[in-house]
Amino acid sequence: MAQPPFLVDELQIEPGSGDTITLSRDSTDGAMKFVDAVLTSGVLLPDLVGLRNVTGVYVVGRAGDGAAYTSIQDALDAVPDSSSAAAPSLIMILPGVYTENVTIQKDGAYLVGLGGVTLTNNGVSDTVEISAAITTTPQDVLLRGLKIQNTSGGRSCVRILGADSFASGTVTVNAAPLATGDTITINGTALTGTAGVRTSGSNDFSVSSMTSDGIAAEIVAAINDTANSFATLVEAEAAFNVVTLTAVTAGSAGNAITLVSATTPPGGMTAPVSGLLAGGGSAGSLVGNGVITIDDCELLAAGAAGYQVRADTSGHIRVRGGTWRGGDNASLSTASNCALFSVAGVEWANDFEVAYDTTLDRPADTTCEYEILSVGRINGVLSNLSGAGSLAIKNCPVMATMSQDGDQAFNAYLSNLGALTLNGTTAATLYGSTRTTATQAGGSPTLAEPHIRSEVVFTASTSETITFDVPGPDVNYTVLVENPSPTGTLAIRNKTATEFRIEATPALTETVGYSIVRSL
Repeated sequence: MAQPPFLVDELQIEPGSGDTITLSRDSTDGAMKFVDAVLTSGVLLPDLVGLRNVTGVYVVGRAGDGAAYTSIQDALDAVPDSSSAAAPSLIMILPGVYTENVTIQKDGAYLVGLGGVTLTNNGVSDTVEISAAITTTPQDVLLRGLKIQNTSGGRSCVRILGADSFASGTVTVNAAPLATGDTITINGTALTGTAGVRTSGSNDFSVSSMTSDGIAAEIVAAINDTANSFATLVEAEAAFNVVTLTAVTAGSAGNAITLVSATTPPGGMTAPVSGLLAGGGSAGSLVGNGVITIDDCELLAAGAAGYQVRADTSGHIRVRGGTWRGGDNASLSTASNCALFSVAGVEWANDFEVAYDTTLDRPADTTCEYEILSVGRINGVLSNLSGAGSLAIKNCPVMATMSQDGDQAFNAYLSNLGALTLNGTTAATLYGSTRTTATQAGGSPTLAEPHIRSEVVFTASTSETITFDVPGPDVNYTVLVENPSPTGTLAIRNKTATEFRIEATPALTETVGYSIVRSL
């Protein structure tokens, strides 16, 4: 039997405790107010539940935390296709370990860890993938305050796939009804015509409709039926009697999907003459066309030769802070044909590989700028820039190797590069930077550096020729020599971009120190 309500203006809990613990009505807005020994000024009920109801905010937590989502991917799937940098979606992740593979395909998705958040891969897969879907493209993405680790060999903590064009092809239904046994074969698997009603899971479609439009709609339903064999390859839609099949994965790989039809008599359906889908690729990609930011994250590539970040044909990628310490000794980060790849303030990194080639697909922003700034430790950098692009390394105190190939510029500022190798026609300039050895591996590169100090041994000789390890860009340098002879003279002759000669009068048997100074 229902009882009448208990009427009271304020309820005090455990009054004998000495603490003020009350439930009451707030006099300002009428909301229920909670006061206890910790929240002595009180908190209102709308403030406690409001975050879950704020539009565009998705809270992820472990089971029992009370969060709306227990999976990061579930929260991302709930983000609307309309999300963007102007109307972003904030995924707030409570502390915990999340073992799952996350795919970000929505624009304006901002993932923020609220302390102690670890995301690790589930099986042999990249941990976080940022890629385009058929209807959405992630142009602006934020990852902040996360530990992202990957334990699989050759896989990535963060994989950024620039491909955003999806291969497609059409099948035109020219006759109705079709014959039982007529087929559409997609990548080697046949969708076979059957009389009457099709059976889900049997890779068949009904040929019994009396209109070509009706058969086209039936083909679409069969292809999109997840119980059949095609959902991981293509999606289908119909416009009248034309069925368009689109690869579910962006990029040129979709161009290899085969599509053929066969009818009795011939001509009941027609497929592409080439027998292939077409149009997949990454040229003009809008993935990262705003900016993909990885802020204050720990990226742990523990698998053999794994990747912290692996990006291709994408727009603008910025990594700020955090560390990559603890990864496999062969781990690396790569960027290929990206408009911007900027890594700054990372405490520890292993290897970097960056590349740009104007003969390959390029993103919508066809400029290219790569920079590594204030990274505490780097093992090696391998760069190959052809046709466009630049690489700058600034304020990096510890490096083992640096290698540059191609036909573009490389500049180092206030950094210690280790062993420097140059190839192609690259032009390298060292501003306030040092290296151990310099090697010309091939081609005709140039190296400009502000100061070189070395020695040459004269053995009863009147001249010695000094050849640069790597030619300079020009003859605009000065040679200073230390004359060990109190009576003889030394002179510099035959200055070129590749060498110079020190002449002694009279013949000299001594070690002569020299410095080469260039104004940069």
